[in-house]
Amino acid sequence: MALGTRYPLKVTIIAAVGAMVGTVAAIMGFSAERKRVSADQLVWIDDENKCKVPNNPALSLSIMAAFLLLAAQISLTVAGGCVCCIPGINKYISPAPLAIKSLILSWAACVTAVMFFFYGAAVSSNHHAKQNPRPMPVATSVSCGYAVNAGVFAGGALITLLATAFAVTYYLAVCRIYTSFNHHSKAAAAAAAQSNIELGQPAAGAGLVHIPI
Repeated sequence: MALGTRYPLKVTIIAAVGAMVGTVAAIMGFSAERKRVSADQLVWIDDENKCKVPNNPALSLSIMAAFLLLAAQISLTVAGGCVCCIPGINKYISPAPLAIKSLILSWAACVTAVMFFFYGAAVSSNHHAKQNPRPMPVATSVSCGYAVNAGVFAGGALITLLATAFAVTYYLAVCRIYTSFNHHSKAAAAAAAQSNIELGQPAAGAGLVHIPI
């Protein structure tokens, strides 16, 4: 298994930082859920002929959560590298299947969470209220704007945690693949060198693959 394995300090630090950034993004999503503007807070003021919209920190929190999640996802994916591009790797032997599944699931969850955050931010902005009088999905329509329904930002936060967990799993699984590949390459090189020494021939070097960062 990729998890439960001892990794170099650099790999551990990268995985920990990626997990921390994803966790911060999820915390921002939950904060946006707690601070979102409800429908009863949108009030039309006749004297001023405008809708009174209170300060909405959920707008900036959801956007920041989306960008933090994307940063963590891209960083862990780039640090891990392309598992399908590793030469000589059997993609049907563990932990390669775990890495491939984790990569697909992490990106699917990441895109879904980002859509939740951006949609919630778009509704919270209320810039489109006059141009779109029809009720929007997952939003409560009032006389002068829209309010995001409960659960949109929280759902994005929960999916963010899943995306982060899958991304970290992918990175550690790929590092495990590189480590195993290097170990087998060194063993093969040592065996070839021993064989060449016994035959009185010069040893042939074997190329090694570096652990991704």
